Amino acid sequence: MLKFANLTSNIHVFWFLIIFSTLSSCLSTNATDYAALMAFKSNLVLQKDSILSTNWTSTTHFCSWFGISCFNQRVTKLQLSGLALEGKVSSYIANMSQLVEVDLSSNKLGGILPSELGFLKQLRILNVTKNSLQGTIPSNLSQCEHLQELHLSYNFISGNIPGKLGLLSNLRFLGISYSNLTGEVPASLGNFSKLETFSLVENDLFGEIPEELGKLTSLRQIHLRGNNFAGSIPHSIFNISRLERLTDLGLAENDLNGYIPNEFGRLLNLQYFEFESNRVSGGIPYGLFNITSLQVVKTTRNYLSGELPHDLGNRLPNLEEISLSHNQFSGELPSSICNATKLLYLQVENNSFHSSVPMTLGKLEKLEVLNLQFNLLVNNPRSIYLDFLNSLVNCKNLQYLVIDSNPLNGVLPESIGNLSSNLKVFAAVSCELMGSTPYGLGNLSSLNSLELSINDLQGKVPSSLGSLQNLERIYLSGNQLGFIPAELCSIKILGTLDLGENRFSGSIPECFQNLTELRGISLDANNFNSFIPVGFWDLVKLEGLDLSRNNLHGMVPTELGNLKALYIMDLSFNNFSGEIPNSVGNLQNLLALDMSHNKLQGPIPNSLSNLIVIESLNLSSNGLSGGIPASLGSLRDLKDINLSFNMLQGEIPQKGVFTNITYQDLMGNPKLCGAPNLNFPLCSSQASGRRKRRTTLLVLKITIPIAAAFLLISMCISFVILSRERQAKNQTESDSLHVGHQIITYHELVRATQSFSESNLLGKGSSGMVYKGKLSDGSFVAIKVFNMQYARALKNFDAECEVLSNVRHRNFVKIITTCSNLEFKAMVLEFMPNGSLDKWLYSESTCLRLEQRLDILIDVAMAMEYLHHEYTVPIVHCDLKPSNVLLDEDMMAHVADFGIAKILA
Repeated sequence: MLKFANLTSNIHVFWFLIIFSTLSSCLSTNATDYAALMAFKSNLVLQKDSILSTNWTSTTHFCSWFGISCFNQRVTKLQLSGLALEGKVSSYIANMSQLVEVDLSSNKLGGILPSELGFLKQLRILNVTKNSLQGTIPSNLSQCEHLQELHLSYNFISGNIPGKLGLLSNLRFLGISYSNLTGEVPASLGNFSKLETFSLVENDLFGEIPEELGKLTSLRQIHLRGNNFAGSIPHSIFNISRLERLTDLGLAENDLNGYIPNEFGRLLNLQYFEFESNRVSGGIPYGLFNITSLQVVKTTRNYLSGELPHDLGNRLPNLEEISLSHNQFSGELPSSICNATKLLYLQVENNSFHSSVPMTLGKLEKLEVLNLQFNLLVNNPRSIYLDFLNSLVNCKNLQYLVIDSNPLNGVLPESIGNLSSNLKVFAAVSCELMGSTPYGLGNLSSLNSLELSINDLQGKVPSSLGSLQNLERIYLSGNQLGFIPAELCSIKILGTLDLGENRFSGSIPECFQNLTELRGISLDANNFNSFIPVGFWDLVKLEGLDLSRNNLHGMVPTELGNLKALYIMDLSFNNFSGEIPNSVGNLQNLLALDMSHNKLQGPIPNSLSNLIVIESLNLSSNGLSGGIPASLGSLRDLKDINLSFNMLQGEIPQKGVFTNITYQDLMGNPKLCGAPNLNFPLCSSQASGRRKRRTTLLVLKITIPIAAAFLLISMCISFVILSRERQAKNQTESDSLHVGHQIITYHELVRATQSFSESNLLGKGSSGMVYKGKLSDGSFVAIKVFNMQYARALKNFDAECEVLSNVRHRNFVKIITTCSNLEFKAMVLEFMPNGSLDKWLYSESTCLRLEQRLDILIDVAMAMEYLHHEYTVPIVHCDLKPSNVLLDEDMMAHVADFGIAKILA
């Protein structure tokens, strides 16, 4: 009995120890989680009213804190999304070893993502999107073997995608979009057998899209838009047995080429296909039109061509958006497209469709955007009116109607006023429209932009436009309109009014001063013949003002300076008189000012030098007098100036824009002086200085020959002495060459080219070979060895030495020295690391950008200009070709090989 009691007592002690040990362990772990949360909080910058400041306190258990979820007193979820938290993510977060979810999205967190996150073995969701995190993706995340969702988008994360991420075999969502990732996509990501969404939008990734993506058997969405991926679309992604669940394929804005494979028809569940802004050519594969689930097709800005199937709308009944713009499609715009009654967006602009506009567009009752601009579409030949607009009356959701640049050749029907009350943009520029502008336009109450320029519209601007209080832009230029209604001035938010190139006459309406939100107004090329209304200068928000080519008169008022937001002003070809007001200097945002062809008088105001960003100034064909302000030469951005045909006098400034000014920009001012190169005489002060220089030159002409003769006699005596001393020595290396003050023997020249090895051969021709050589000081040179068996070798050697030793121009290859004896002749030249232009033009592995080609053309032209006109005697190269144009490390061109150059006496 005693033994039994002792045994029972021992069992109780045993269980007590186990419970105590477990409890101690639990208490210890709870303390670790608490400490980790406090460390996390201490790394944040919190406002006093932040919920973490008021709620995360020691008065309550941490499991009841905001954003914290626990299980068995252990933190399992940290959900703090959208709290505008600032600071850094603490590495102590990894001490909460039972964390299953971390959601810190939509905050302002910075710093790097701690690599210690890889210690969270239970982690399933990590979401830090929409923060300001930097650094790279921690490769340690590959240790989170249960991770299912990784959200890193909308940060500043850079570097490569770690290949180790391919170890996350349970990953279902990977989103690292709108960041700064570089490098190639690792092939190891093809191991994500459970991945459903793969998004790397808007990064700087390059290389080819890995074929291994075809292994992602669970994939539903691929979004790779806005990178630099090249090559063709991997055929592996069309394997129906692997990617039959794919619904979204986004590959836009890359550098993909080739063609769209026919296998697209195998993606039977595809709903979203985005392929914009690549370099893909050919036609759209017919199989694509068999995917009845397709809702969005975007292939804009490629080189696609061919015709669309006539039964397009019948094949794609679920289509909601089709964007085929900026391609080379031709043929008819299928009328069957109107059978895709779910269509919201129809955009086929910038192609070559040449049929009639379908009359059944009204069947697309859900249509919101219709863009047909820049095609060859025509109106129904049976009617002079654009009857297809009548059918659009049924499209009650239509917001954008753009039919620009089609030869429609018809009349806008009055029923246009029955279009959708939601219509915001109606654009029919350059459509060969005729007749009057419909009064019914005034019914389109939501209209924001009306664009009817470059047509043959006649009569009045409809007064009904005054009721369109949402109208911000009116473009009616290039028509034959002749009357502006006062009602137009009641549109309070009108920002742009373009009425140029019409037949308006009389006075500029004074009521324009009521359009206080105007930012741009063009009344050019009309017949206005009045003063500019005084209130016109109160439109302080104006940024663009064009009143050119009218018959406006009067003085340019001082109030002009009120328009401080103005950046373009054109008052040319009018009858303005008086002086240019000093207040023009207040227009410090002005980029272009044109007051030419008026009757302006007086001086050019010095205040023009206050126009610190001006790029173009034209004051020609006026009656301006006085001198040209030298301060205009200090305007750093001024590139074009025209002061011709005035009454200007005095010295022409020499700085800034005047260093490249031409005679055409100054002619018609006979009293200007100071630019002999432009056929203007020297100014009196310059002539006096020139006389002094002539006197000095005369003295020098007398003294220099005497000094030179004395120096020459001394040199001859020295030469004789040195010659005798040299003859007394036994010189064994008569073929030495000199580079600066350093003597390099012929044998060192051999060593520099490794015995003239073929591995150092840069090029060869009939007159010799050119080798790359490395001198003893480590510098590289080009060594041209002349073929002494060639009959003209000696003559070519002499000609090339003559030219290269005397030219002083950056676009010629510089000669360092020569090496010459009876049996060997070589020239040591400046080394050009980028080789010849011939290599860049005709090699498959190299390519020149357009700006590089232009720079090279300019360099060669400048070299030829120097040879023909600036060298002491004219020289003709006689052998100018790509192989004789060499490129240095900065791709600057240098002309070489003057072996057969001719010096013209």
